[in-house]
Amino acid sequence: MSASLDLGLPNDALKTNCLSIGFLPSEGDSASRRYTMAEINSKLGAKASTYGWYAQITSSGFDGSQLLAVKDDVVASGAVFVASVMPSVNFNEITEDVAKQVASVMKQFTDAGVTVWLRYAHEMNWYVSDGTYHGSSADFLTSWKNIYNAACKDNAKVSCFWSPNQAGSASDLAPWWPGEDFVDLVGIDCYPRSGDDTSSNELFDRLYGSFYDAYSKPFGLPFAIGETGAGTGQKEQWLKTLVSQEKSKYPNYVSMSWFEFDKEADFQIVMTDDATLQSTKATLLSGGNEQCGGAGAGTALRVCRARGRGRARAGTANDGPTLT
Repeated sequence: MSASLDLGLPNDALKTNCLSIGFLPSEGDSASRRYTMAEINSKLGAKASTYGWYAQITSSGFDGSQLLAVKDDVVASGAVFVASVMPSVNFNEITEDVAKQVASVMKQFTDAGVTVWLRYAHEMNWYVSDGTYHGSSADFLTSWKNIYNAACKDNAKVSCFWSPNQAGSASDLAPWWPGEDFVDLVGIDCYPRSGDDTSSNELFDRLYGSFYDAYSKPFGLPFAIGETGAGTGQKEQWLKTLVSQEKSKYPNYVSMSWFEFDKEADFQIVMTDDATLQSTKATLLSGGNEQCGGAGAGTALRVCRARGRGRARAGTANDGPTLT
């Protein structure tokens, strides 16, 4: 018996080329000040489809205060909340009890009508190597399944979003793969290097193609880019490349979220100079989405799955800086 999962992408939010577009607003811990999504939406002239934010698990207790601090803005935005929950304790300390605390925080959002994509321990393969995360891939898998069973298995408005870093080949990610029965959507974080031709579809294929073919295509799992961006001189072209992919080649590609920070590079495409903003508007608000419910308007993508019982679904080197 399967349940219907609505990815929650809002009907009245931004889509370009049938791709839902969202942002990770600057948290104010860098050269860019803290932004609300209301500010970004107002300046862009459209409603973001996704809203990304970060929180850390620093002990055996998780109160979700970093996420709850933006709850009102999340609810008002109407966007899917992409909650990136980062364990700074060892993976083996993410017990069933800690996972239930995470689930309780997610439920506070879903009780308010918000759909959540829970991006637990994103970039796990990279952050273990730089000391942000701690533990083995086996410890990660156990912690992931604890989170899945507590937060995602029985709450139809929470989806577990597996999002490693492109720090090697797709096969290198195999030890970190929880298995299709414990993952609801997949993505990968990577940022073009200085000097990359960000106008080239070949770059998109190089950064995302092998991952898509290994972890989205075989399982019919939705593919979403949890975060990306590019610096000055590359950002305008990279945005165009991200939203111009052929659906026939990447049919599971449903969403991308832009890192709206000035951090290690100036990634900002909305809260920035007027010339860049106008380029962003030209790229994202150019229409041509009538088949998606109207220019700039999203339609919810529905996928069928059976929680914890299997699912039926329709359906390279590290290329970026270490970020939040």
